[in-house]
Amino acid sequence: MKNGEWGWQRMKTVFVSMVIASACLGIAAPVLAEESMADMKAMMQQMKEAMHSLEQKMMAMEAKQVKTEQVISQQAEKADSGIASGLKLPKDTTLSVYGSAKVDAIYTDADGGGDYTYVPAAVPLDAQQDEIPSHKFLMHARQSRFGFASSTSTDYGKFNTKLEFDLFGSGGNQSYSNSYGVRLRRAYGELGHLLAGQEWSTFIDLSMYPETIDFGGAAGSLFIRQAMVRWTQPFTGGSFMFALENPESTYLVKTQSDPAGAWTNSKLQCSDDFPDVIARVNFDAGIGHFSAAGLARHLIIEDGLYDDSTWTGAVSVNALFTLFAKDKLKLEVNYGNGLGRYMESEFDDAFLNPVSGDIETNTQWGGFASYQHYWIDSLRSTFVYSQAERDNDTSYVTDAVDKKYQSVHANLIWSPVPRMDVGIEYIWGYREVENGEDGDINRIQTAVKYKF
Repeated sequence: MKNGEWGWQRMKTVFVSMVIASACLGIAAPVLAEESMADMKAMMQQMKEAMHSLEQKMMAMEAKQVKTEQVISQQAEKADSGIASGLKLPKDTTLSVYGSAKVDAIYTDADGGGDYTYVPAAVPLDAQQDEIPSHKFLMHARQSRFGFASSTSTDYGKFNTKLEFDLFGSGGNQSYSNSYGVRLRRAYGELGHLLAGQEWSTFIDLSMYPETIDFGGAAGSLFIRQAMVRWTQPFTGGSFMFALENPESTYLVKTQSDPAGAWTNSKLQCSDDFPDVIARVNFDAGIGHFSAAGLARHLIIEDGLYDDSTWTGAVSVNALFTLFAKDKLKLEVNYGNGLGRYMESEFDDAFLNPVSGDIETNTQWGGFASYQHYWIDSLRSTFVYSQAERDNDTSYVTDAVDKKYQSVHANLIWSPVPRMDVGIEYIWGYREVENGEDGDINRIQTAVKYKF
């Protein structure tokens, strides 16, 4: 019994006992004077009022005690379950959590072309087919991702932040644990027109990217995320973008182990001394979306053996046409002597002259054509043909260096509910080296993706 309830019962017992005693006195002493009886009645009335007041106080105390016990119980439950008391956000701020869980199943008719995603340079040549397994099957969940985004209203416009990760990092052992490493994708802040952090390169028009189940995508498409500072200036019908982005260069070197040995190609990776400079203009019209981007890079190498620097550049032109209700035709062309790592093909940025030690640039180009068709609202297909190529000078590289890549992606994706995709995709990848040798792969990839 609670303390409040016990006190109230005790007071009631005292009160009843006093009433009974008074009644007995009234029976046993009928000879009491009328005045004495009046005094007794007055005293009993006072006692009754006092008991009523005491009862009200005791009920109030009991209610307070019950409320206190409830608060203590709730706090104990939170402490036991580890539930936080709440997330406090700055004024006028919204926070969202998003991501997806995706599993891919990949079958390739040769052990090549990249394990978890299509890699153009990894396609085996026909001459290598006898040295590798003829089939390969793999399942993985590396393309799963998660992210956090916030938006706050300020006097300077929207203040936005984003942190996004996927599971394409290093680590993981298929023998007992496919615990893939977490990898940073995007991390930036944006205030009004100014963005600073890691984001998709300004050289890339993301609205042009074809929808493929394969994570890598078309061989001649642009694909890179990196640190940058970017300004976006909207205007009627479009926008202009200017950015300074992280520089990095890879050089291909022709080397010989000894005077009588065969020549081979090796790679040197160097940081540059000036950020990559990128500008892009975007236009939106009734028939679709169009953009053009320019890239300037300063390549430099100073390692004691090689000592040179040069400017390189590239352009990218894009067109997206909206056809029928939802269908889209996308065209992209990339050209220049500075494409290098910006393209999915990942050609080396330049060659190194083995005699003079100079940087030797080479012309590269790539692009794709894609068409997306909606069979019904929940069922769609995308068809993509892509090619990437570079001019090789065998004075600086061997005739076994890669010259051309081609790829085809064709898929069918069904969305039974808005945040779920089930799909199958055919991928053909082709690789050709400078001396004319070539090879290809055929791949079937299926996937189930849940988005939140």
